[in-house]
Parts: sequence; structure tokens; C-alpha cells
Amino acid sequence: MPTATIDDLSRAVAPVLKVDEDRAKAVCSAVFGACGDAIKSGKGVEFRDFIRVGFGEGSGYATEAEIQSQVAARVGVPPDNAGAMLHGVLQAVQKLVLAEKDVVADSFGTFRVRKERAKITKDPKHGHKMLAGAKRFFAFDPGPVFAGRTPTVMVAEGWAKAVQTQRIATVLAVVPEKDFFVDCIIYYFNKAGWKTNVATNVDDAEKLMNEGGVYLTIIDSGVKDFQRLAENAKTNRATAHVPLVIAFPANSNLDSPKQFMICGDAHVVQPFEVKKLFNICDDELIRSSEEEVIFEQQVLFQFPTEDGAIEKANEFGRVLFEVSGLAEEDQVAVAAAFREGIGNAAQHGNKYRRDKKVEILYLLDKEKITCMVKDQGQGFDHEKYVKKGKAGDALNAARERHKEGKLGGLGIMLMLKCCDRLEYNDVGNAVTLTKFLKKAGEN
Repeated sequence: MPTATIDDLSRAVAPVLKVDEDRAKAVCSAVFGACGDAIKSGKGVEFRDFIRVGFGEGSGYATEAEIQSQVAARVGVPPDNAGAMLHGVLQAVQKLVLAEKDVVADSFGTFRVRKERAKITKDPKHGHKMLAGAKRFFAFDPGPVFAGRTPTVMVAEGWAKAVQTQRIATVLAVVPEKDFFVDCIIYYFNKAGWKTNVATNVDDAEKLMNEGGVYLTIIDSGVKDFQRLAENAKTNRATAHVPLVIAFPANSNLDSPKQFMICGDAHVVQPFEVKKLFNICDDELIRSSEEEVIFEQQVLFQFPTEDGAIEKANEFGRVLFEVSGLAEEDQVAVAAAFREGIGNAAQHGNKYRRDKKVEILYLLDKEKITCMVKDQGQGFDHEKYVKKGKAGDALNAARERHKEGKLGGLGIMLMLKCCDRLEYNDVGNAVTLTKFLKKAGEN
């Protein structure tokens, strides 16, 4: 999560107190210096409607009035004026925390939001698995001034609820230009409590995504190199969970791609209502937070049956395997099986017809990677050839297909040798390749 330093806090405080940043920084340092002095003296500190940090009932707490008096002495203002300064600093801290920033308050400590990821648990009564949703809560991490002592931290009920219920979506809209319709989207999303950032080119969008804090990205396909943004987002493990919603122009035929294409997690076709887009984004945020506990990475991509797109798909797969956590030799093995699966889909399934597509779903979890390669062919009697491949009799199976005027057979044996599991759907036009991640020390 991004960090807000004392300089960042000063910039937030300056307009509130109507002072320059240097003065604001002096005020921030005075506030947290006073808090530190209270801790050093064995007392805790207490701020109404915010937080109480101390060492138990017997230690006592420095009141706001006492902290205010110290701030006044440190910055050279009357105590009454110091009250506005104290509250301005505390309000700025809260605002930055709600904006998903870890606020480092000098040596006093760090104010932050902690997140408990969604997780799979067991129902205590029936024993079946259930999904517990993600949670958010406010936390304070003591700084050096506490000298290793662990304080008791109590959070005001209203502030705790504000953190828990804060909508945690910063939406990035990547558009060719900022026009009236984009302004409408921003207005609608902001009104619902979402922060919206806008980028008009891929480089700026990637910078914003890599800085963190983006929870969903809307990409207009009219942006130059928009697929590069989608590819980089999905191959980067840090951003792979950020849902991508792609807006396509009217009359787009998404079932017949003209080139290699990351499909995104959802899409809209223009024209569309802002409310529809909002609902899609809301659903995607819920889905991604729940599926994050199951999948480390998931990517859906498709491409026409032509050499350039096929090679691009193989290269994209290689990048996915490289960041998956597989050992190098396993990356090579699964890449070979992946290439064979795509080759079979293009040759035997789609008969090299450019108007037919190959679709691939890639999934990574804590134990394995799974690739499903699907073509638009009629399928084949896969059970026969898989059995013979497992028995090492793939050569005879290939000869039989050749006598029947068909090709293939040997590829199945290759895929079986390179993967831990190989499965076909009932029709025989989709193959699923599975490779388990080896733990350290495993052969």
C-alpha cells in the first residue's frame, strides 16, 4: 500500500490550516512530538472520535487539551489556536488513511488500513467449505518512541465503522481523450464514493497501475496500444487481480478476433449507459475480491488461426509460465505442451481457417497452473488416443489416424510427458493441461 510521509501529510494539512507547507510540517511534527513525549513519560494519548493508544488503565492518558498545550508551545501560538491545528492534522491523517495510504507519523507510529483477504473456511456445523468475504479495519503500528513496548489500541466506534464501510475502489479510466461522456462517468462513479483517475495513453496508465491503489481499470479499445496495457497488467502478478473492463466500438464482433487479444474480465459495447457500466464494475470488484483467495492469476485470451497470432500466443504463454513460480525445466516442459495444444487446435480443430478462433483460459493457484486450449472444430475420439498415449503406444495410434486419412496422435504423448494431467472435454475440442508447482526440495 502507498506510504504517506510527513511531507505528504504536510501538503494535506497546509490548505486546511491556510498556511504554507513548511509551517504545516512544523505543526505536524509538533503534534506527533507531543504524542511521543506523552508515551515517553509513560502515558498514553487519546483523541476523541479517533483513537486511544496507551498502556492500560493505570498509566493514564494525555488529554487533547494537554497535547494541544504542548503543540502551542512548540509552534509558538496561543493554546486556542493550537486546537484547530491539532484537529486539522488528525483530520488529514484520517483522510489519507481512507485514501488507502499508510501514514507515517514521524517516530510516533504508522496509521493504516489493514485488510483481511477473503478466505475459504469450514462451516463449523456442517463441515462444508464456505467463502468468508474480505474485511477492512483500522490499525496503528507503534514507532520507535514506544521503545519496543506494545500499547493497547482502542479505535472510536464511528471511525472504525467509517474504515470498514469505505468503498475501496479507485477506478482507472483509460480513454483516448477526456470528453463529456468521460466526465459523466467520473461524476457518476465519484457520486457513488469511488475515486476515478483518468489516463489518455498507455504509458500514463501503466504508471498509475504500478503505483498501486487501482482496484479496477476501464479501457477504451480506441486507445493506441490498449492491448499492451492489458497484457502487461495480466502478466504482472501485482496487478493481475485488478479487473479489466474493455469498451469496444459498436458492431464489434468479439467472437471473431482479427488479432491476438486479451479479453479482459468483462466488456461493454458502445453505446452503453453509465449505469450499466457501473453495475458491471461493481460486480467485477466483488468477483475479484472473492476469487483472489482461489486464484493467483487468471487470464482469458483469444486469437485467429494464423501464424503471427499463434506465435504471439505462445510467447504470451511463455511469459505467464515464467512468472508462475514453476522451476525453469518445468517452464520449458509446460511451454512445449502448450505449443502442441495450440498447434493441434489450429491444425486439427480449426483446419487453419483464419475465421475460426482459438481461446485460452490460464489459471494459477497456490498448487498448480491450468491451461485450457479450445478450438472451434468438431472434436475427435480423444479417449482412444489419450489411453494409447499413456500406454506409450502413441506411434501406433498415429499410424491408425494416418490410415484413416487424418493427422496427429504423437502430440498427445508429448503433452502427457510434459504435464502432470491432461483432460479433454466431451466433444474433444478443448484440452486442459495441468502442471503442479513443486515445493522447494521436491524432485
